[in-house]
Amino acid sequence: MTVLRLDWETASEVDLKKCGLDVYSAHPSTRVLMGAYQFDDEAVRHWDTADTDRIPSELAEALEDPHVVKKAFNAQFERVIARRVLRLKVPYRGWRCTMALAYAHSFVGGLGDIGHQMGLPDHLLKMKEGDRLIKRFSMPQKVTKNQPHRWRSWETDPDDWALFGTYNCQDVVTEGAIDDTLTPFAGLDSEWDLYELDQLINDRGLPVDLDFVEHAIWMAARRKAELLDEMATLTGLRNPNSPAQLLPWLQDRGYPFGDLGKDTVKKVLRENAAAADDEMDGQFLDQEAVACLRLRQSASRTSTAKYTALKAAAGPKSRMRFTFQFGGASRTNRWSGRRFQPQNLTRTPKAIEPDGGDLHKLAFTTELIRQGDYDGLGMMIGEPMEALAGCIRSAIRAPEGYELRVCDLSSIETCVIAWLAGCVRLLEVIRSGKDPYKDFATVLFSKPYDEVTKKERGDSKPAVLGSGYRLGGGDMKEGKRTGLWGYAENMGVDLTREQSHEATQLFRSTYHEIPKLWFALERAVEQCLRTGAPQKCGVLRFEKDGPYLTVWLPSGRPMRYFKPKIVMRVPPWGGEPKKNFSYMAQPQGTNKWVRITSHGGKLVENFVQAIARDILKEGLLAAHRAGFYIVGHVHDEIITQQRLDDQVHTLELLKTCMTRQLAWCPDLPLGAAGWCGPFYMKD
Repeated sequence: MTVLRLDWETASEVDLKKCGLDVYSAHPSTRVLMGAYQFDDEAVRHWDTADTDRIPSELAEALEDPHVVKKAFNAQFERVIARRVLRLKVPYRGWRCTMALAYAHSFVGGLGDIGHQMGLPDHLLKMKEGDRLIKRFSMPQKVTKNQPHRWRSWETDPDDWALFGTYNCQDVVTEGAIDDTLTPFAGLDSEWDLYELDQLINDRGLPVDLDFVEHAIWMAARRKAELLDEMATLTGLRNPNSPAQLLPWLQDRGYPFGDLGKDTVKKVLRENAAAADDEMDGQFLDQEAVACLRLRQSASRTSTAKYTALKAAAGPKSRMRFTFQFGGASRTNRWSGRRFQPQNLTRTPKAIEPDGGDLHKLAFTTELIRQGDYDGLGMMIGEPMEALAGCIRSAIRAPEGYELRVCDLSSIETCVIAWLAGCVRLLEVIRSGKDPYKDFATVLFSKPYDEVTKKERGDSKPAVLGSGYRLGGGDMKEGKRTGLWGYAENMGVDLTREQSHEATQLFRSTYHEIPKLWFALERAVEQCLRTGAPQKCGVLRFEKDGPYLTVWLPSGRPMRYFKPKIVMRVPPWGGEPKKNFSYMAQPQGTNKWVRITSHGGKLVENFVQAIARDILKEGLLAAHRAGFYIVGHVHDEIITQQRLDDQVHTLELLKTCMTRQLAWCPDLPLGAAGWCGPFYMKD
């Protein structure tokens, strides 16, 4: 089968990073400047629009041929540009994304990053001049007296244009080197059927309610101005939004730190509130400072910025396309988000969140925002910023005559960890149709299952979700709660430090098979790396495969850890150095490629999330085959858009697609729940 490698260089009035591929590719100013391509192992060829505007016939024919395998780094860009800008009839079938392939092998970042992470020789690496050349030729220039050209080209800069062509060809060389290095490692062939569906879903896009979005942006701007006015009146400062002005004012009133970071302010307010209950010490901030900090917290809410991102990136027919990055979560191969990031949305305020199927408050609040009723919103929820941040999901709205039909897998991570560990009690709870959070609440609060309250269930949920991954009880470090204490806080559950430690210990003793799994996995990894012989741990199989520790999941998909080895490390809680599994990776929140350590709890988290992702994969493919119009998915949830009068693609059928028995995990208990409605929400 013929293989085509491909890379475009394009130009447009539109800022690709700001607006995204949908708006970029649909804009009339967007054009292809040049393209580098290679058939099989032949020399790289180059199409330069300086020579001819007409795409080479051999390239056009290959792109339209479903039997030609088309490979590119971030292949979505090449596919969409070929279809929208060059007007070619490009099929979904046959595309292979080398970026997604690299992510599945534990690498991260762009073409240049991955080449360096893999250790490619210099002549196969991406050229460093790329950023400068793209700014010169792919973006409009500022016209000045000394620089009269809005667009630079082969006519204005012939030497740089020639270098641009070399850079374009080198990208194909680098992509090919990465692909040739990774393709021999087995196990990912079935992923390309899912990638094909992923591209279809991304092309459809999420339906965006632009009236809602524009009113939300207007309301947020109005409220921020009001909050700053209140701060100015309270402080007497000309610009209370300036840390340089505000910080000295606060320090004069008891503020103990030298910065106004989000976490610092949160810590100060929490400690000040706790001090209010101390008869000896009392509060250290005066009431003006407390009021000012609360105003600043509301004015600084960054979650409302998602509305601006939605507006900027909404493309033709008010759809948010290309927001799901296939395999974006390295190793587990879960999707990550681009720009809007539907996997990372602010939780709905408790005052209006759906309660037992009652959507009235949320629907009413959503309509207030849609209508731009600012005063009504304030009366409904008190602080408009809280409602605007928490109702971001409502911006996803089905078009007239349609509704969203959404279904999610019930407690999927809890189901998977119970199945992996062979946890008898948890499996019995799930198979009997009971709630695992309520089951743990019976232990935590020493009461019968039917007497567990809604609050007690909520207080138990963080421990069930987090303790399985070896979270400790937690402490306060650098102003932040850690372990289960911090995990619960992020979920909106305010436990004391003592409660967090008690919950952790009770979880480990109640579901004792799970801690045993942590240590069994550590032994299997160490034995595999020490002896080089394959090891089994339940349904998981470990192999040392070239530069990888390969973990074969029960679905048959491999997870890979790059350059694994066992190192000695002092535990975070101190004591003697212990053996730790380590590998090369990029820690969250950094751009550094370094050796990091792991442990059995973290491995369990990786494997649980990877298996849950494979279960969702099966559900997506089944729902697609059943004819559902899938527009999105979030971790354990499938979002479809169906006509109101569609009696075939029902919620029950969607549940069936997601929970059907799978050959590779026939005894894994799967359940699902869902809802239908005009706008998206967290049920």
